[in-house]
This record gives sequence, structure tokens and C-alpha cells, in this order.
Amino acid sequence: MFESLQQHFAQLGPEFGRPLKPTALGSARLVHINHALAEDIDAQALVAEPQQLLGWASGQQLLGPSPIAMKYSGHQFGVFNPELGDGRGLLLGEWRDGDGQLWDLHLKGAGRTPYSRFGDGRAVLRSSIREYLIGESLNALGIASSRALCLVASDDTVMREQVETCATIVRTARSHIRFGSFEEFFYQRRYPELRQLADYCIERYCPKPEGDPYAALLQLAVVNTADTIGRWQAYGFNHGVMNTDNMSIIGDSFDFGPYAFLDDYQADFVCNHSDTQGRYSFEQQPAIGLWNLNALAHALSPLLNREQLQQALIAYQPKLIETYQGCLNRRLGLMGLEPEDAELGQAWLDLLAAAKADFHHSFRQLSHYQRSGQWPKALAAIAQQSGFQAWREAYQGRTQGQDRDLCAEQMDSANPIYLPRTHLLQQVIEAAQQGDYQPLAQLYACTRQPFKARPEWSAWAQPPATQDKGICLSCSS
Repeated sequence: MFESLQQHFAQLGPEFGRPLKPTALGSARLVHINHALAEDIDAQALVAEPQQLLGWASGQQLLGPSPIAMKYSGHQFGVFNPELGDGRGLLLGEWRDGDGQLWDLHLKGAGRTPYSRFGDGRAVLRSSIREYLIGESLNALGIASSRALCLVASDDTVMREQVETCATIVRTARSHIRFGSFEEFFYQRRYPELRQLADYCIERYCPKPEGDPYAALLQLAVVNTADTIGRWQAYGFNHGVMNTDNMSIIGDSFDFGPYAFLDDYQADFVCNHSDTQGRYSFEQQPAIGLWNLNALAHALSPLLNREQLQQALIAYQPKLIETYQGCLNRRLGLMGLEPEDAELGQAWLDLLAAAKADFHHSFRQLSHYQRSGQWPKALAAIAQQSGFQAWREAYQGRTQGQDRDLCAEQMDSANPIYLPRTHLLQQVIEAAQQGDYQPLAQLYACTRQPFKARPEWSAWAQPPATQDKGICLSCSS
């Protein structure tokens, strides 16, 4: 249908997935088009005709000749599961933008596949809205993430915790290849296919590597994953299901379920009510990232020696710390990086936790302190905590000599006002389930521009009421 849609992954062979046509949604309607994403990837032609877009985004028509359900394995909550794969989605093909970059187009909610196991192959409106909005939010915060080109709703129903209506999104990402894609072949000792997959990734994601190309691929995964998780931690984002089959080989944020931004600062917060052991709690994410990378390195061990694997993995912690502290310093208004910054930043987080202060609003209010020199009334609970005066003196000493206005401007450009937080998403979902998509459009607009206050968006800047804080969600979210 479109000349720019290509079929590279599908040509690897049947061992990598099953060709399959989507199962069409009934009574489908186009709810939202992500024109900003279409412009970013030079895909305006894909969304120019709404009826045509609805046709292939609802599975009623084919966008390309060879949709494929990708096969992979993975460690789920630390336990290896070989029976995984695209259970409700199909890779439609790759779109090439004006710079030559390939973007995967993936139809999520496309119906049953050979890897659906006992599932129905459908996505529901609730989870589709959540994924649609989080991609835009993370992207606006400077965190690499998959995004969605459009959202389609339907009157078809499926059973989750209750009866819900179906939906699809066209997920767009630089890669849909996962750590678990390599584990699939490693644990079956199918090393020719393992090498073939690695060669494909090298050609696409690191075509001119320095030194051993397989080492360069692992290094790419290590450094990019560290960078992404460092940004998650600095912005209070809890992914919730960091299984190896949910980890992108290029380190982008990927496969969203019961994610959440922190409300009050709670280091051990768990957003997934299935995670009874807290394996994927907010504070555990850096360690789990390294655990997953070790699993990937193990899967690549037929291609690399022990020293090469260790050399790649050792880069994780320094990159994570560098990214995290750099982001946290920008949020705190600290110019440059100094040895004492880690202790100063952690002391601030400890104050937030003790005061049960809203994580995001507290950072935003701190810029007012930089401008005026007066502690904001909105942060009065923090000022009442033991250790506050010592922190304030250290903070003043660290920022002494900095231009206050310039510092505050930096803070405002790094501290978001608008985020798709759980209580706001619930408002959007409830309205959409009643056929009102205007709140969705509004939250989409403000999360794409999260840093500049606008009076007409004030309702989307409100923190949750006490009873709406720290909600745990299901994996179907």
C-alpha cells in the first residue's frame, strides 16, 4: 500500500515468527491520531486518510503483505518461560523516515496468534489509552520510548477483571526485538539463528561498530538501558513489569502494563499488584536492569568470550549514575556535577519521603525558592522535617554564586507540571468508556508539553487526593 513500508524482520525466516493476518475489530472507530509522531517519522501519508487509517489500524485491511507474530522467550519475575511471543500483536513492517531511520509499525490488539496461549489476543480500551499516553509523556521528558501512531476503539467486548471493550493501537518503535528474542534461541541451542538475529540487529542498530560487532551490540544494550533507567529513576517512573521479554535490545522504554509515576516519594513503591515480592518496585529497577542485562549477556555467550561480556556489563553502573545524577541535578537546579551532589540529592528525597510530599510538585516548587530565596508555603511540611535545616544550608552552599533566575529557568525546563499519573488516567479512561474522548485529547496535549504552565490545563496539574495515591494496578492495565 505504501512504498516506504518494508519487510525486513519478516524475511529472517519462520523461526523468528509466524505470518498471520489480524482479526478485524467490529464497529471500529478512530479515537485519536498522533499527528506529532507522524510528522516526527515522516509518516503523514499513513494518517492522511482517516478511513484508510481506520481500515488497517482495526485489522480490517492489510497495510503490508507480511504481518508477523514475533516469537521470543523470557524471564518472567526471574523464572524462564519459553512459551512466549506476540500473543495479541503483529509486526506490520518497517517504515523508513526521511533520514533513513527504520521504525517498526506494530498492531497491538490484533487478535489471537499461535503465541496467545489461553488469551483472546485483544487489547482493551483502558490499557490502550494508558500505553498511548505514556509513550508521548516519556518522549516529552527526553526518555527513549515506544509511541503509538493512533488509537482505535470498538464495541467488541472481552473479559478481564470485568467485561471491557476492545481497542487497538499502532505501536511505533525503533525496535521490537527484546532480550528474550535472544534467549529464545540460546536456550534451544539454536546458535545459527542466534547469530542471524544478532547480525540483523548489528546491521540495523550499530552498522559501523568499533571492534567486535557482537560486543558492540551488547554494549549498545547495556549503555542505552542504563541511560533509560537512570532517567526513569530521576523522574519517578515505575515500569512495573521488567521481565526480559519486556526489555528492548536498544534500551528504549517498552511494553507498558501497570506503570505509574510516583505520587508521594516512596522508594519501595510497587505499581503492579501481581508483584507480591516487590521484585519490580521503583527502587529495584536499577538492579533489575543489570540482572536482565546479565541474562542477555548469557544468551549472547556463544558469540562472545567471558572477558567481552564482563567488559560490556561493567559499563552499566557508571552510565546509570551519570545519567541519574545529571537529570536529578537539573531538577534541583545544580549546575555541573560535584562529588557531594549524590548525598545532597538523596537527602532531598529522604525529606520528601518523611514529609509524604508529592514528588513532582515538590520539585516544581523548588524553583520558586531559587527565584525568591523564600521557602514556599506549599513545601511547609518538608521544612518541618528533622534534617531540613542541614539540607537547606548544604543546598544554599552548593548553589551559591549561581544566577538564581537562570537556575530557576533550568529547573522549570526539567520539572514537569503535566504527567499521565494514575488518577488522571482513570478520569480519561472513565470518560472514554462513556464515549467522551475530549479528556483523552486534553491529557495528550498537555503531556506532550509538560513543562510550561497553561491556565487552561490547570485541572491536569492537580495531585491526587489521599485515597487516590499509590494505587496498584493489574498486568492487564
